[in-house]
Amino acid sequence: MERVIVTIEASMEGTVDNFLLMRHRDVEYLKEALVTDDFERMMEIVKDLSEEGRCCGFDFIASIGTKLFAAASEKNKLAAEICVDLFSWYMTRIRTEVFGE
Repeated sequence: MERVIVTIEASMEGTVDNFLLMRHRDVEYLKEALVTDDFERMMEIVKDLSEEGRCCGFDFIASIGTKLFAAASEKNKLAAEICVDLFSWYMTRIRTEVFGE
């Protein structure tokens, strides 16, 4: 399985670990929301994802958050499913490396 490597500073290691742990949880919540067509819940889950993703150095997560928020606000289930699938794919492959180690 191909890995996505993201390099982080040592000072950010704990913050990034917590961020990624919460994103894994979000993927599961988003999958549940898709089953019930709960677009409001999807928007609530991802509303801050763009900003948080960029702050932690995860531009892909930020981009998916923006796209998923738009899909959910338009109640576009197909687009939301694609975004959640991409988010899930990314989260199963991401690995962090600490800069300088």
